[in-house]
Formats: sequence, structure tokens, C-alpha cells
Amino acid sequence: MNGKEKLTPMQLDLLRELGNIGAGNATSALSVMLQDRKLEMVVPEVAVLSLPETTTLIGGPEALVAGIYIVVSGDIDGHIAFMMPIESAQELVQSILGEESVQFDEMGRSVLEEVGNIVVTSYLNALAAMTNLVLLPSVPGLAIDMAGAIWSSILAGAEVLDDYITVLKTDFASEGRQIEGHILLIPGKTGFDQFFKILLETDRS
Repeated sequence: MNGKEKLTPMQLDLLRELGNIGAGNATSALSVMLQDRKLEMVVPEVAVLSLPETTTLIGGPEALVAGIYIVVSGDIDGHIAFMMPIESAQELVQSILGEESVQFDEMGRSVLEEVGNIVVTSYLNALAAMTNLVLLPSVPGLAIDMAGAIWSSILAGAEVLDDYITVLKTDFASEGRQIEGHILLIPGKTGFDQFFKILLETDRS
């Protein structure tokens, strides 16, 4: 996908498949962190949004959010971010630590980093399994700030070449607590071309 070119229906289907597998992996891993409490994850929605639309999706530029960011290297390069409204981040930390109130101290931030790492690498591992590509994630970075500030920093570091971002909207709940999050896929210089070529070849085999 280059410039303003949107994804085809077949490519969107492949991303939905990736989303379903990644969500399943993330659900299993997070259930362990939640001490085996029941965790339900909604089937992810896939959307291709302009940069302004992406900022709106994550709450608007002044919304307080938690953002976990990973750089991908290996056979293809890119960046993946997991963005949560601050309320969802608080719910998640409360569920894992079993505390009524949340302070984003060292322990709280460590929990968010681990959750973000689990969610992002779940999708990354699903992609690697689907394509046999070697994909290496960096150590996750965490920021708690206004969405506009975090997103601008991520886009600057990623050297975004596209006007559109692929978003996997992921919601899950544990014991009535609703958690909302968005996986944002930012391809490197090669874009999604190699990724889709391999997936289509695998799908036909």
C-alpha cells in the first residue's frame, strides 16, 4: 500500500485473519496474567484510516492515553503501536494487580509494558507463523500522555511514508471490565507489499 492507495477486499480479509489469530494468542497469554480469570476478546475490526482519522479514533489529540510502541526488524521492517484510553489502562492494571485504585508508578507502568508487549508480539508471532518471515521486536516503549503528543512522536520515529494507517480495533473484557485498545500497523519502506505477496502465495498453496 503506497501513497493514498487503500487495501483491497482480499487484503483486508488477510488482515482480519491475522487479527483473529493474534487476538486469540493475546487472549490466552493475558488470561495467565489475570490468574486464569475468564477473558473474552471481541473479533478485531480492521480499518484503513487517514492520519487525522487515526488521531480521532484514539480519542482526539488531547485525550489521555497509554501507548506501547515496538520497532520491528528482520525480514521486513516496521512499527507497531498499541494505544489504550487511560480508563482502559487503569482497568487493565486493576484487573492484574487486584487493586481498587491505580497509580502509574513503577509497578503499574511495568504491568502496562508487559501487557503491551504480549498484545503486540501476539500479532507479530501470528504474522511470522503465517508468512515464515523472521520478525524481531524491540524492547517495548511506554508513554502516558495526550494522544496527539504520543502519536506525533511515534510517526516521527517511524518516518511514515503513507497517508494511511492500518488499524486493528481490539476490545476485550474480564469479569465485566471492558478494555478498549487499538493496534496500529506502520510499515517500513517496503510497505505491505512483501507481506501481502507472501500471504497470498501461502493462501493459494
